[in-house]
Amino acid sequence: MIDNLWSREVNNIPLPPLVKGFPILGSSLELAKDNLGFFVKQYHEVGAIFRVRALNRQFTVIAGTEANQFVNQVGTEFLSVQDFWQDFCKELGTDNLLVSLDGDRHLQQRRFLQPSYSRNSIIHAFPETIQLIVELTANLRSGQRVQVLPFFQQIICEQLGMLLADCSPSHYRGDLVRFLQTALNVTVVKQLPSFLLWLPSYQRSRKRVLELAKLAIKKNRMSQTKRQKPNLIDELLTDCQQPHPLLSESEMIAAAVGPYLAGLDTVANTCSFMLYALLKSPEIMAKVIQEVDGLFQDGIPNAEGLRGLSALHGAAMETLRMYPVATAIQRYAIADFAFKGFRVDAGTHVIIATTVPHFLPQYFPNPHTFDIDRFHPPRNEHKQNGAFAPFGAGAHLCLGNGLAEVQIMLTMATLLHRFEFSLESPNYTIQPISNPTLSPSNRFYVRVQPRSN
Repeated sequence: MIDNLWSREVNNIPLPPLVKGFPILGSSLELAKDNLGFFVKQYHEVGAIFRVRALNRQFTVIAGTEANQFVNQVGTEFLSVQDFWQDFCKELGTDNLLVSLDGDRHLQQRRFLQPSYSRNSIIHAFPETIQLIVELTANLRSGQRVQVLPFFQQIICEQLGMLLADCSPSHYRGDLVRFLQTALNVTVVKQLPSFLLWLPSYQRSRKRVLELAKLAIKKNRMSQTKRQKPNLIDELLTDCQQPHPLLSESEMIAAAVGPYLAGLDTVANTCSFMLYALLKSPEIMAKVIQEVDGLFQDGIPNAEGLRGLSALHGAAMETLRMYPVATAIQRYAIADFAFKGFRVDAGTHVIIATTVPHFLPQYFPNPHTFDIDRFHPPRNEHKQNGAFAPFGAGAHLCLGNGLAEVQIMLTMATLLHRFEFSLESPNYTIQPISNPTLSPSNRFYVRVQPRSN
């Protein structure tokens, strides 16, 4: 029971053990190289709670299924997100974003934005989404060398622009990438120096990102077409016309950027890793291709048909397990508490290593093996309480996780039906990097060959 793992009583309870590290540097090098691997290693060696020092910072890590259960059940009583995101919010010209809010204000905005980011946003637009992929890949030549991550970033960003904002980000994609990676690494993860925010190249990208948001708002405001299902910008415009809008003008502009930034940091990375994993597992790739060819046999597929592809679904889920969208989440303790016999004081920087269970063999046997059958009966390994958390945990669970799962499956199904991919070097081994989310290296290239179906 979770009640036996935590307590509000902290008197005479010691602090967690401090992980040994280098003088001055602490554990910063290991964290920068592979933070998830570092957390898994310390979980095995030290336990489910420990302290880590990195340069001039110190934080407490809690990990394992119990940590995820704690965050899911009582996390809002003891943990806050606000201080982590304030500087990032300022880069978007606002005081608040959904990710920076706690309590009732967070719940209000989450309820307001949830329909726009639900899986229904794409389920009702399969034909348009597939057609967009066809158009974006129409010029691929036989044998062409393709850099994988930018390839998927273009596809996913355009999809989300179409689905949620009805405004193409094509001329702004480079600015979106530069803005997101720089702002997150400087203001949230704090892996890069703050002077980078003053560089002319970054300032230009920041300006253009906000320009894109205003363009999307203007385009939807001037549109004479009334959509059967309102998109995100429609909902934002409806809100701003209310006597007491939920969002301020600056919050509306920042929210309008959300769809474009979301895909760059989540779905594009996952699709890239999924393609790599399938290319490294030819037997699984063959099963997936057989399924997707059947899916398109009678024309444009529907949601029910996509849901029935067990190999594709298993491959997507296994990719999310091995290469999760969010390897960990950061919070500040707003009240004292004890976890598994150790004290966490109010004000402590806490990292919840939510995806450590993904690599624990007691939950996922042979955790470093790409196994697509984990997620189907009778195994259903992901349904163990607190074991599977690729999109984070707790009140701030990724708003678009349902949309992302469908988008990953539909995008990969369409591409694998239309093209044959091969690794540029058969011996290539991918090197995930934290930038700041888990991303494939820019050295990941494939060759593409159109299929004749």
